[in-house]
Formats: sequence, structure tokens, C-alpha cells
Amino acid sequence: MINKYTIDFIEEKKKVEVPITKFGGQPVWIDKVQWPIDEENGKPMRFICQIELYPEIFGENKLKMAYLFVSKEWNNYVVIYQPSNTKIVTKEIAKGPTIYRMVEKKNRSFLVAEGCEFTVNLTKEEDYNFVHQGPYFKDDELVFEESPEDYDEILDGNKIGGTPLFLSCDDLPEEDAWKLLLQLDATTLPFELNFGDAGIGFFFINMRDNSLKFIIESC
Repeated sequence: MINKYTIDFIEEKKKVEVPITKFGGQPVWIDKVQWPIDEENGKPMRFICQIELYPEIFGENKLKMAYLFVSKEWNNYVVIYQPSNTKIVTKEIAKGPTIYRMVEKKNRSFLVAEGCEFTVNLTKEEDYNFVHQGPYFKDDELVFEESPEDYDEILDGNKIGGTPLFLSCDDLPEEDAWKLLLQLDATTLPFELNFGDAGIGFFFINMRDNSLKFIIESC
């Protein structure tokens, strides 16, 4: 079994100014401001969230916080770790684009994007170890590996750490250094993320070189 924290989102009306796990608003930096810049258009990337790197999930290391950002076209995601140096192009800017939700406004016939901010209530639980669901041949017969009956139910949902619940294929990074940082189900989030049709986003971090892998699966 693998440790995880399941996420319940708590909307914040006031600006969060302490370095805790949160989504939206503006990042609360541990070190200096390191806002990543989109190499394609030279503009600040959109802030998604900051995730504490909890030792019980990610082990003991010098890194304390991971900050996730997305490009304007949603085709590039980056992570900034602190305390740490980064090779990504960054700028010290006081305020940048953040996540949003679509809301109704008076005298408007269409929904309008509104910035938002959420802290989290985390519940420590356990996931099953990863089970490959893909078909394979055994003695010229096509078979599937078996998993527990409640495998999908246990692995489902928004969470930090744990085991990814892939929708269509097994994209788990093979190296032991990779851990699931974050699993987000776009259909259950209180804000907008472009993961395609009923998509789920999987963020993996490499605890050896601090790199990031991001995978989207959708219906």
C-alpha cells in the first residue's frame, strides 16, 4: 500500500499569505520570487497550485514546496521547487495569472472568468500498489492482470501522492525515482482546468533530479 492525501477544497475569501498547500490565488514563496516565463510568448505562466512535499509521502529531502504553472495554450507545464535553484527562465513579479472559475454576472448573457483561491483539507489514506491493466499474451492467449474489486474506487479522486488511476493506458514512469505528486479530476474541481473531455491530469516528480512529467487522459 502507498500513502496518499485525499483532497477536499476549501474556498478562501481572503488572500492566503502563508506557505501551505493551496490552489489559485498568488504563490506564497519560501525563497525569492521565481515566476516562470512562457518561452513561446515571453509572458508569465498561469499559477495552478503549490504543494507541500510532505515527508510521509515523498520522503525526507531538502525540498519543501512544489509550485505548478501552465502556459497560456495549456501545452506546457512546469514546476518550481523551493528551496532550490531552477534552470527555468523566471522573473520577480508581484502578481501573475492564476486559476479561475466561470461565474454568472449581472447584465451578462454569458459566463465570466473569475480568479479564485482554495486551501485544502487533507485526509491521510492508502492506495493499492499499481496494477498494470493492459493486455498481454500468455501462452498465445490474450489475458489481463487482475486487480482488487475496489481498485478503481480506492484510487479515484483528487489527491497528493498515492497511485494514479489511468483511464485508458498505463503511463506510469518506470524509474523508481518518480512519484505521483498530484492527481486532479477536472470533472470534480471547483475551478477550470483544461484536461480535455472529462479528463484527469497526473503530475509526477522525479525525486532524484526534481524534474516533472505531466500526463492527461480523457474520454
